[in-house]
Amino acid sequence: MSHILVTGGSRGIGRAICETFADNGYDVSYFYVNRPSLEGEHIYPVRCDVSDHDAVAESVDSVISRFGDIDVLVSNSGISISGLATDYSPRDYRRVMDVNFGGLFNVTNRVIPGMVHRKHGVIIAISSMWGQTGASYESLYAASKGAVDAYVRSLAKELAPSGIRVNAVSPGCIDTDMMADYSDEDRSELIDETPLARLGTPQDVADAVYYLASDRASFITGQIIGVNGGFLI
Repeated sequence: MSHILVTGGSRGIGRAICETFADNGYDVSYFYVNRPSLEGEHIYPVRCDVSDHDAVAESVDSVISRFGDIDVLVSNSGISISGLATDYSPRDYRRVMDVNFGGLFNVTNRVIPGMVHRKHGVIIAISSMWGQTGASYESLYAASKGAVDAYVRSLAKELAPSGIRVNAVSPGCIDTDMMADYSDEDRSELIDETPLARLGTPQDVADAVYYLASDRASFITGQIIGVNGGFLI
């Protein structure tokens, strides 16, 4: 049975990813911060702050002890702090970058050696279209996701000789907790700007992740795959 590790797996996009892989016969490990949302014989939740390098290393070792080597890694943990660029504090900067980019670095840093040893593995980062376009009042978030995209492309080149594929899924406007503070007017404007005329769902993203993890995507690496309803073309 294949083993997937998902960071930020307790809600929203992460939960949909966990459920999709569990439904398709995977052993599923996931990191959470506040409370676990999925349980089961083949599901292993671990409390872990992905910005803490030592905690990530310990948690990765724990899930490997439970289900064996990690075949698929999905780095999904992310936070956003909205505001004017001039209003952000150094603490805001560190927190957003430490979770959104640092979390990806920390977990790949621990997982990659095992994948290289086995000459096998798939790494998928959940990015954002704002990392490609920029976003007003979301400059830190956008910058962190731009870093994710660059890191994914670099890892793909570095790890391809070892048989490891690395890609990112770049969601557009997805109806998750991150949009909870958006007004009805803001949501309507985003829908109007999306050619497919709706918000995306966590399942839309999970389906793309599942495809990229499958053998059907065996010749795809180093790509930033947009799931945005045509918002960014």
